This record gives sequence, structure tokens and C-alpha cells, in this order.
Amino acid sequence: MSAEPKDKLFRKKRSRTVIDREVQYGVVWKIAVHWMALFACNSIALVIWIGLFEQPDVSWKQTVVDSFRRFLPFFVITAALIPAFVLDTLKLTNRFAGPISRLRVELANAAEGRPVRHLKFRNNDYWREIANGFNTLIDRAGLTAEQNEASNVAK
Repeated sequence: MSAEPKDKLFRKKRSRTVIDREVQYGVVWKIAVHWMALFACNSIALVIWIGLFEQPDVSWKQTVVDSFRRFLPFFVITAALIPAFVLDTLKLTNRFAGPISRLRVELANAAEGRPVRHLKFRNNDYWREIANGFNTLIDRAGLTAEQNEASNVAK
């Protein structure tokens, strides 16, 4: 038997970043749309500011060209950060999609009459109290794999 504490097993990172495509991609899509809208609104506001207060005597076309040239590094850095934000968002959503995915599996097992395992979420997962409540429920209902094995041995 290993000398490592049992909790150590639940500190490891998940091997998959995407657990629930519908939920996680939905959140990523929403954040990406908000990010692009913010970027577009800020860019327009910047051009308007420059046109009204810094270069009021220059045409709007020239103001747009000047603004683009002047703030090109900002635009490039902003665009380059999008993949990092997407990955970070996927990792964050993994912390709630993973536990709910595991809960779904065990609920399906219970509904089909199969043995149900206790839920053990990782230390940084959300909704750890759901695991505690679920584990108490399946213990009281006698649905755990351990209880099923014990009852099969007793028969």
C-alpha cells in the first residue's frame, strides 16, 4: 500500500480540458463574443476620441488610418491574448463541468440499477458539497458498489 495520502490522488490535473462540450464551448463562445464586442467598442471609441480631441481638423478616414497605425501593437496583443483567455476559460469551466459530468454518470448508474460509486471531486473543483450530499444519499439508499458487493456476498 502506498504511503501517499488519499487526498493526493485528487490533486492531480484532469487529463482532458473539455469534459462537456455543450456547456464549456457555450461559455467560451459567450466570452469570445463579449471580448470581440469590447474590443470593437473600445476601438471605435478610441477613433472617435482621436478624431474629436486630438485631430479635429483631419478627415475621419485619415483618423482611422492614423489610429490603426498608432495602436497596432495594442490590436496585435489583444488578438494574441484571445487563445490564452479561451484556454483559461476552458480550464475554469472544467472545474464545474467535470464534477457535474461525474454526477451524471453516477445518477445514470443509479437509474439503471447498477452499482453507484461515491463521488470524490478534486480539491479545486466547484460544488464539493454536492458530492457530500450525493454520497450521503446513496449510502442511505444502499446504492453504493461496496454495499452491493457486501449484499451479494451475504446471499
